[in-house]
Amino acid sequence: MIQLRRSVPEWRTVVMDAYAMQPSLSLTRPQGQRLWGMDAPTCGYVLDSLVDAGVLTRTSGGHYCRADVLRTLDPVFAM
Repeated sequence: MIQLRRSVPEWRTVVMDAYAMQPSLSLTRPQGQRLWGMDAPTCGYVLDSLVDAGVLTRTSGGHYCRADVLRTLDPVFAM
């Protein structure tokens, strides 16, 4: 597999686009790495930066989900 060299902002856009197209998407870091062809450190950084920005949330099981969708599905996450 050929890996594309992308900057962190480009990877953030790729990830946000995936979650925009599939609002119920729920992925672990390894699943994200495989889906997007990212190395482990970059994938972790991108996903965690989106959690810090409030775009995604990380469940206790290690899945990354859209924060706004999870809040509507599970009142425990309501703000």
